[in-house]
Amino acid sequence: MNAQHPLKVPSKMSQPKLLNASFNQDQSCFAVCNENGFQVYSTEPMELRMRRKFQSKSGNNGIGIVSMLYRTNYVALVGGGKRPRFPVNKLCIWDDLKMKPSIFLEFMNPILNVLLSRVRIVVITKNQVAVYAFRSQPNLISMFETYTNDSGACDLSINESGSILAFPGRSEGQIQLADISPENQNKNLVSIIKAHKAGIQSLCISNSGKLVASASVTGTIIRIHDTSNCALLYEFRRGIDKALVTSMRFSPDDARLAVLSDKNTLHVYNLRDVNTGVAEKQGPTFSANKFVTDGRKRMDGESNKMHFLKGIPLLPKYFRSTWSFASKNVGNRADEYKDTGVIGWSDSDTIILLWKFKGTWEKYTIVDDFSKVDPSSGDLEGKQKCTILKVAWRNITNV
Repeated sequence: MNAQHPLKVPSKMSQPKLLNASFNQDQSCFAVCNENGFQVYSTEPMELRMRRKFQSKSGNNGIGIVSMLYRTNYVALVGGGKRPRFPVNKLCIWDDLKMKPSIFLEFMNPILNVLLSRVRIVVITKNQVAVYAFRSQPNLISMFETYTNDSGACDLSINESGSILAFPGRSEGQIQLADISPENQNKNLVSIIKAHKAGIQSLCISNSGKLVASASVTGTIIRIHDTSNCALLYEFRRGIDKALVTSMRFSPDDARLAVLSDKNTLHVYNLRDVNTGVAEKQGPTFSANKFVTDGRKRMDGESNKMHFLKGIPLLPKYFRSTWSFASKNVGNRADEYKDTGVIGWSDSDTIILLWKFKGTWEKYTIVDDFSKVDPSSGDLEGKQKCTILKVAWRNITNV
């Protein structure tokens, strides 16, 4: 899961086609919402599975946040847009089998993000994360105070080892990790990671629950920590200039991390590379393949890039940074606005992007490419042996 980021739209532009978009827990489906309701699609092939268009007499039909629970009949909804269906501080759990709301939860402040599991409801506001038991009459399990979290950064990983929730800590740049599974809810299993100097902008947890990736509001560095011992495993550079990281997502096998920013550049980092980041500093207990279990063969060019001056001592940290092994500008230069994209993976080599303003679904594939890197692009050594290709796109609103 990724943060819910509001769109900044110039006044002369039309309104966004989608108010929000999100993938379900296994990324097999995604949901989008707009001024009239919400829709659910299969990720690939992209097909409309369900459309709910609200038609109230008052005209208040807008949905600003939508969150699925796997492929079940339950969908979390929060009002949004010009004429919200529900107040922005009120959560509705919609039962699509009965075609009506089944649960309402109300808060003091606007809701910024919602995460669901089969036994938990997690609601994120600007300075709090509330965890409820998912039942007909939800009871509050935990309430966590956070540093100012305007982006609603939070993620939940559900696996056999527990339900790990990641969200900003009470201090700037901190990450809190909490096990909110029923069997551990009374053990107060909370860890603190000092991840960045600036505040947390975006978070995501790997499918195994063993890795947590984070970006600060500065957006130049991506860090990945081990959730079991809070050790820093990887440190990646996204770029030099400040940027807003709008979405991050691990691949299904936890071997790659995709990152998208408001610069409209998609970066993919390799987590198998034994020469990556700070992995070698963690001692003999760490293996670059520790979190990879499917045995997929790495592409020839899947080594993350380094600056050609990396070996010279006393140079600024920038020259020792680890960069993505593949990147692509996925924006339209003719656009007069900065669209907000949401990342999903359909398999370990295929990335799906959902664009809110344009209302489009786009498919990208990582392939081998032995062309040389342009020296003027940053003096990165070696050859670009992997590239990202756009192979398909569709207009969501026309499906």
